[in-house]
Amino acid sequence: MNRPLHADPEHLLARIEYLEEHRRFVQNVLEMALSLVDFQENVLNSYGVETILKEAERRIRYLIPFEASALYLVQEETSEFRLALCTPEASRAAVEAEVEELIEKGFFAWAIRERRGVTVASRDRSRRVLLHALATQSRVRGMLIGFLDARRQQIPDTALTLLSILLLNTANAVESLEFYRLLRQQKALLEKEVEERTQALAESERQMQQVLKLQAIGTLAGGIAHDFNNILFPILGFAELAMDDIPPGHPSRRSLEEILKAANRAKDLVQQILTFSRRNGRERKPVRVPQVVREALALMRASIPKTIEIACEIDDGCRPILGDATQIHQVVVNLCTNAYQAMQETGGRLEVRLEETEIDYEQTRRHIGTRMGPHLHLSVRDTGVGMEPSVLSRIFEPYYTTKEPGKGTGLGLSVIHGIVKHHGGFITVESAPGRGSTFHVYLPALEEAEIVPEAEPAAPPAPGHERILLVDDEPQVLEIERQLVERLGYRVTACADPGEALRLLRQAPQHFDLLMTDMTMPQMTGDRLAQLAWEIRPELPVILCTGYNDLMSEEKARALGIRRYLLKPVDTEELALAIRRALSGVLDAPLARPAVPATA
Repeated sequence: MNRPLHADPEHLLARIEYLEEHRRFVQNVLEMALSLVDFQENVLNSYGVETILKEAERRIRYLIPFEASALYLVQEETSEFRLALCTPEASRAAVEAEVEELIEKGFFAWAIRERRGVTVASRDRSRRVLLHALATQSRVRGMLIGFLDARRQQIPDTALTLLSILLLNTANAVESLEFYRLLRQQKALLEKEVEERTQALAESERQMQQVLKLQAIGTLAGGIAHDFNNILFPILGFAELAMDDIPPGHPSRRSLEEILKAANRAKDLVQQILTFSRRNGRERKPVRVPQVVREALALMRASIPKTIEIACEIDDGCRPILGDATQIHQVVVNLCTNAYQAMQETGGRLEVRLEETEIDYEQTRRHIGTRMGPHLHLSVRDTGVGMEPSVLSRIFEPYYTTKEPGKGTGLGLSVIHGIVKHHGGFITVESAPGRGSTFHVYLPALEEAEIVPEAEPAAPPAPGHERILLVDDEPQVLEIERQLVERLGYRVTACADPGEALRLLRQAPQHFDLLMTDMTMPQMTGDRLAQLAWEIRPELPVILCTGYNDLMSEEKARALGIRRYLLKPVDTEELALAIRRALSGVLDAPLARPAVPATA
C-alpha cells in the first residue's frame, strides 16, 4: 500500500529539488535556444569574432561561475592556439603560463579527442581546470579554459551538456562569420570584375558603333570617290594638256593654273573622305615623325595669330613609324588648326610635344586593334574654351562640328581618327569647359630600321612607241587617257566596251604591247578582262586603273599578275612611269617594310 506524501518529508524534498533542477534545465535550454538567434544576428550584422566570443563568455559564466576563464582560437596560418579573450584581463599572464603546460602535457589534445569537457588539476593543485574544445563537425576552432576552486563541488552534468551546446554554437558562429566574410570578399571581387568588364564591354561597344558608322559612311564615300575621281581626271588632264599648249605669259595660263589648283584641292578632299573611312590604298613607308612635325609647324606659323604663343618639345631621337608622311602631316596640321581656332578670340598657348612611350596590356584592352610595345606619343594642347562631355562623346564622328556654318566641314577630326587607326594607333582627348583641350595621338614605332642613303630621283622615262589597248566605259576619261598616252609617244587604240577590246585581241593577239583598263565597268570588271586577255595572250602586260573600287586593291592586283595599279586621277608623270615600267616587266614593289631613308 502506498504511503501519503506528507508521511515522507525527505522524499517530498527530493522531488521538489528534482523538479527545481529540471525547471532550471528547461530554462537554460530555452535561453540557449535564444542565444542561437543572438549568435545568428551577430553573424548577419557582422559584429565580428570578438563580439561573438564576449557573448559566449558572458553566457558561460552565467552557466558555470569560473574564477577565471579564457577562450583560445586556432590561427589559420600556423594552426597554433592564440589567446583571444581572457576574463578577468588581469589573469592573462597566469592563464597563459598554465595553458603552456597543459599543451606540453597533452591535455589540449585529450580535450580535442573527447569533444567534451574534461577536468584536470592546476599546477599548484589549488584549482581545477576545465578544458573544452571549441569545434564544429568539421574542424577545431579553439579551446575554452575555465578555472574553479578545488574545494568547489563537481560541475553538474546538465551544466556540462549545456556548455557543450553553447561552445558548439559558438564554433559554428565563428565559422559562419568567416564564411560570410569570405563570401563578402568574393562578392566584392566579383562586383569589381563585373564593373570592369561592363566598362570594357561598353567601351568596346562604343568603339564598335564608331566602326560601324565609319563603315556605313565609308561605303557611301567609296561610291562618291569613284564617280568624283572620274570627273576630276578629265579636268586635271585637259588642264595639263592646255598648259602644255599655251606659251608662258599667255592670259589664259593663269586661269588654267587656278583650275589645276582647285582640281587638286578636290582630289585631296576625296582622299580625306577615303582616309576617315579607311578606304585609301596608299603605300606605307618608314616615316621620321619629328621631321614631319617640324615641317607642319613651320608651315602653320604664318597663319596662327600672334596672340597665340607656340611651344614645342620634340624628341628628334624618336624611332620611325611605318606610315604615310602626308597623312601624318595632315594629322599635325588639323590638330594644330583646331587648337588655335579654339583660342582665336581670347589668345592663349599652343603646346606640341613628341616623345617615345611604351603601350602596356591595359591600354591595348581599352583600344581595340592596338599592340603593346614602343609608340610615338604626339600631344597637342590648347588653353582655349574646352568642350562639354556631350561634345567629347561625338567629336570623332564624321561631319560632326560645333563651328558655325561655312567654318568647318566636320571632317577634320574624323579624318585624323581614320588616319591614326589606319596606322595601327589610337587617339584620345582630355577636355573640360574653360580648361582647354589636349589631344593624344599614339602611333606604333618600328622595332628596328636600317638607315640607307636616299635614292636620287629617277629621270623621266623616254617617249615610247609601243601599241597600247586602252579600255574605259567613261567617254571623257577614255578621251583624256588617249590624249595623255599619245603625247607620251605611244600608239593608242581606245575602246569603251571591254567586249570590243577582247574581239580586237582575238583578231590580232600580237598587235598590242600593253592593255590598260578601267576596273569598274558595267559589262565587265577590269580584273576579269585581264584574265580573259591572258587566255588569248598570257604574257600581255596589264595596267589596272580605278577611281575607287571596294573589291580591288594594289595587293590583290599584284597577286593576279597585274603589272601596275593606278588610282585616278593620274598626272602625266605618274602615267608615263607606270607605262614604261609595265612594258619593261617591272612589277609593283612588294609591300614589305622598306629601309628608312637617311636624313640630313
